[in-house]
Amino acid sequence: MQISTVPNGTARGVGRGRLPTALRRLLLAQSLSQAGFVVMNLAMPLIAATSLHASPLGVGLVSACQTVAFLLIGLPVGVWVDRMRKRRIMITADLVRAAALALVPALWALDALTVAALCAVALVVGTATAFFDVAEQSYLPHLVAADRLVAANARLVTVEQTAAVAGPGTAGLVVQAVTAPLAVAVTAVSYLGSAVFLGRIPDRGERIAAKTGEPLHRAVAEGVRHVWRHPLIRPLVACSTTMTFCWSMGYAMLLVLLAQDLAVPAATIGLLFTAGGAGGLLATAVVRRLIERLGDGRAVVLSVTLAGPCTLLSALAAPGPRLALVACGQFAFAAGVVVYNVAQVSYRQRSVPPDLLGRVNATVRFFAWGARPLGVIAGGLLAESFGTRTAVWAGAAGTALAGLWLLCSPLRSLRVLPGPDPAPRPDLLH
Repeated sequence: MQISTVPNGTARGVGRGRLPTALRRLLLAQSLSQAGFVVMNLAMPLIAATSLHASPLGVGLVSACQTVAFLLIGLPVGVWVDRMRKRRIMITADLVRAAALALVPALWALDALTVAALCAVALVVGTATAFFDVAEQSYLPHLVAADRLVAANARLVTVEQTAAVAGPGTAGLVVQAVTAPLAVAVTAVSYLGSAVFLGRIPDRGERIAAKTGEPLHRAVAEGVRHVWRHPLIRPLVACSTTMTFCWSMGYAMLLVLLAQDLAVPAATIGLLFTAGGAGGLLATAVVRRLIERLGDGRAVVLSVTLAGPCTLLSALAAPGPRLALVACGQFAFAAGVVVYNVAQVSYRQRSVPPDLLGRVNATVRFFAWGARPLGVIAGGLLAESFGTRTAVWAGAAGTALAGLWLLCSPLRSLRVLPGPDPAPRPDLLH
């Protein structure tokens, strides 16, 4: 196993041998958390579309509420994460998500489940997820040395993609067998399991931002300024935001197209979206070697520009063999996103000062994930006015063009992304 020594003298290794206990437990917690998220992400809109017979806009609102917290409180979350113990934040977030999701089957059993209630639950879960995700990305550098972040992020993404492979198919089968509301109960249990494993991580000292008395708006502005002024992080955020907005528009309406317009069974829908997880899982097997061979600069540019156009295949879906186009599009796009995310997240973690990392991560999430509910609502409005398939086409076309942000930036000429100093050096240009 390869070992690296961090400034405080603690050896932290990520190699092919036995993983450090703390990282292993974080991976186990992440596996349960991601499994729950994948099931919920499919089950909640399906509840609205099938059990409650909601309109496309209603389905879109349920999906939007799952991530609108990143837009509403995404920026101050970064300040709070920088000022608090990140492991405690993640544990609390898991417990809140479990409690909120347990209400869905309870309300359904009482015949009191409505679209408004689903939106409320999704909003609470999404708020807790905003805290969890920002805390997790900011917590990893406390466990892993900077030169091992790509390997550690690759392992985390492997966990996410394994959940993405099993989650949609499992969710579809459970929804079809025991109804969607009961499927959500599985998610609640998985979040409880995640909290248990996080609680077993040794409580090493975490570095907390020293400026705890700084006004909230100034602390938030510091993170936004860092992202805006950084010549490499700024185009990455623009690309991620565009891609998330357009992909969310197409994904949410693709569910409506399959479930309502084409009358595809829930189990089949789950299997089609499982292909996306399979593509991502395959990418995790080669992502570290691919980034090392191409360089992280080339990896982020090529991954998006090649994978984005593949989402156009989903818009061609029709009963029969053409349903396979959905699986093909999901497979290719997910594979590209895995490479993109591992490269750009690892770069951000090693280049941003630790005291600022929570705020920078929150700023990135604010724009990238905050665009998701806006995209879903835009997709619902577009579907109401021009038809569901038109909304799917629009989302796919926008996703295909998201890579233009990178092609028009300094990233296009960088093989390796520089460290804390964003100014590119001549030896990095190829």
